[in-house]
Amino acid sequence: MSVQRQVVLIGLDGVGNHVFHTLPTGWHITVVDPDFNRLSELPDSYGDRKVTKICDNPSSKLVLDECNIQRSTLVAIMTTSDVMNQEVVRLVKTHFDVESIFMVQNTAVNANSVEGVVTLNSEELLTNRLGNHLRGTMSAAGIGQERGEIRQLTILNSSSARGRSLANLHPDKWTVAAIYREGQLIVPHGDTILRAGDDVVIVGEPEVLDREASFLRGGQIIFPSQYGTTLGAMDIPDDDCLVDLIVDNTEVTSQETIRFADVDPDNHTESEIRSYVSEHDLGMIVLPPKPISWVARWGFRPSKIMALMFAAQLPFWIDNQPTQINRILLCIKNVDSLSVVATVAMDIARQFEANMTLLTVTPPNSSQDRRKDFEDLPNQVQHLGRSHGVQLQVIQKEGNPIKEILNTGDDYDLVIVGYSEHRLSTFNNPDISLHIFHDSQKLSNTSVLFLPWQTAGGNKA
Repeated sequence: MSVQRQVVLIGLDGVGNHVFHTLPTGWHITVVDPDFNRLSELPDSYGDRKVTKICDNPSSKLVLDECNIQRSTLVAIMTTSDVMNQEVVRLVKTHFDVESIFMVQNTAVNANSVEGVVTLNSEELLTNRLGNHLRGTMSAAGIGQERGEIRQLTILNSSSARGRSLANLHPDKWTVAAIYREGQLIVPHGDTILRAGDDVVIVGEPEVLDREASFLRGGQIIFPSQYGTTLGAMDIPDDDCLVDLIVDNTEVTSQETIRFADVDPDNHTESEIRSYVSEHDLGMIVLPPKPISWVARWGFRPSKIMALMFAAQLPFWIDNQPTQINRILLCIKNVDSLSVVATVAMDIARQFEANMTLLTVTPPNSSQDRRKDFEDLPNQVQHLGRSHGVQLQVIQKEGNPIKEILNTGDDYDLVIVGYSEHRLSTFNNPDISLHIFHDSQKLSNTSVLFLPWQTAGGNKA
């Protein structure tokens, strides 16, 4: 004879009434609430089981004793008072040997985790649900470590993964666990082909899934529309060849002449600059090479152009008047910038149908850990490239990163470099992006694109 399961439901003033009607009909149900009218709205039986109703204050041990709570009882505490819920949890934990306790937390302010109690915060659930909706994915709750390592998404027609086999995606630190197609479950294998409309369950490291889910789902924002759709031309002639190339090959929908005076960081706050960027829907700024004074390059005073770049948080494309974008050199200096810079760079390579080469430069004074990071970078970027359908060549060098990037970049049409806020450019710790910006004038017919990878207020590089 099987043991009858029991659930004790405490509180009908919030979601309790709705939860009641989702309970298994084969369980014995006990409901505790001080309001007789709320209790009377419930049926006296549910399925083939009688419903026990107790009209009393649940924060009393005597009342809880009436519930006949056993070790196998599931206790769900969901009044609209967090103080009440926490008191009932204290009583249950103190006086009853119960394995399953669930508690609703109505406000994040009263967040208070209790060992052995599953706490469901309504504000967090709503926030997570909205965040998942905006990302186009659903995260599993109560499964795994609840860090978002299990996601479900729908493959859209615009997905680059559509029509490709799972093996061809070369998953690393993630995998496709299940596919639901036309109401049928498909247990995936390496030769399983993804189709538009597939609902796909993926499992993996949360920091990896954000990137891979966006790629798999499709409909991802194409450069530069993740920043804006207007090309801002600063000191660029109307018939500029690079501007035409960008407009013809990217998601730029308009172009606009902007003046440095309108965004000069000496005269405008970061908030004012971001407002200007937002109002004009700027997706990037194209400008000619501009030398930076040595006092700014070596930290004796701030660089105005770098201050503008970090305030605007936009791609800055230096125009050295290339006639084509067929060969791209991607330069990545650390793992932190990889996800943003490499992903955008691959998007650009696809749009221009360009070949891409990755350059990593290990400074000669690097520690062993730092050297290992540089050695691992190509594998990570190449894997990301395979997932996105982009093949990369790799060049690994040792020396001064600034000199090696400039020397190598002369053979390419476009050099892509990430930039972030830098504490201070010194002889011992130079700001690589600042120095490359200054020396970009030495690259004849090679443009340089600086991509922001660190948001304002983050850790400084």
